[in-house]
Amino acid sequence: MKTPKSYSDFTLEHLRVMFGITNKESVLNLLQYSIEPSAWLVETLSYSRALRINTEKARSELLITPILMELAQQRAHTFQCFSGNTLDVDRKQALKGRCDFLLTKHLSLDISAPIIAIFEAKDDNIEHWYGQCGAEMLAARIFNEQRNEPITTIHGAVTNGRDWRFLRLEGAQLLIDNEIYSLAEIPKLLGVLHGLIDFYHTSSVF
Repeated sequence: MKTPKSYSDFTLEHLRVMFGITNKESVLNLLQYSIEPSAWLVETLSYSRALRINTEKARSELLITPILMELAQQRAHTFQCFSGNTLDVDRKQALKGRCDFLLTKHLSLDISAPIIAIFEAKDDNIEHWYGQCGAEMLAARIFNEQRNEPITTIHGAVTNGRDWRFLRLEGAQLLIDNEIYSLAEIPKLLGVLHGLIDFYHTSSVF
């Protein structure tokens, strides 16, 4: 097992060996309600899916960003989204590098604690990237703790733009939701994202 140099090198085995974080598939019960998408989102995703999308950058810009823009419009002033920012937390342990998308609870021009979620846009082999997402989630938890805003639970997701697989970091366990949410069921996907925002604004997670 090679020593990782940044988030993108992490595997689930790295998380277990280096940090004692185990993983398992679980029923996370993330879907509490469905949210109907706007006509703008439906049309935008329809146009995007008609294109040949085969890179991480294209997935981020054409499939994931519109969904997060919709979420921001529906949930104004309840979270801040950062795209492509560097999150260097512990360079000695390779908890460093760029995150595709991260969400913070407070509105700010710079990344501020608490970070509440990490979303990664990857290729169709979603399972291959759980380690990277988990490492970023761990870094987010450490980032929050260093700034005296500890959160016991961090959420994340790995997506190829069409399918989303959500993860939850609780203590030393990385839980991988056994449900896959897809663009074919946008109301459910939006419902899960709304539920994550609600989780950090209504429950005692600090």
